[in-house]
Amino acid sequence: MLICEPHPEVRDLLTRIVSRMGHEPVLDDAALCGVEAIVLEPAHAPSVERAQAFRAASDGAPLICASIDLPNGGTRRLEPVAHLVKPFGLPELEAALTLALDGQLSPARP
Repeated sequence: MLICEPHPEVRDLLTRIVSRMGHEPVLDDAALCGVEAIVLEPAHAPSVERAQAFRAASDGAPLICASIDLPNGGTRRLEPVAHLVKPFGLPELEAALTLALDGQLSPARP
């Protein structure tokens, strides 16, 4: 699971949670092959373009946006399976990860 989070403390927490759930966290966006899902902080990424490139390179992996802002037009265009507003709780994060990985809320693919 690719984790694109600029804040080290949040990135470390996400890494531990993903590992605890039995998935391998990936912090290097050059290693997108085989990524199951993407957790992205859209405000700190050249957001829409970077997320679209990640999705294309990872064969359409589901995306979870995690930010301090409510979803807006840019993040909605990314078609995330979930948008977590910081600070979010562990139950919300685990539910979003489970849904993304189970494919229950995968966005429609063209």
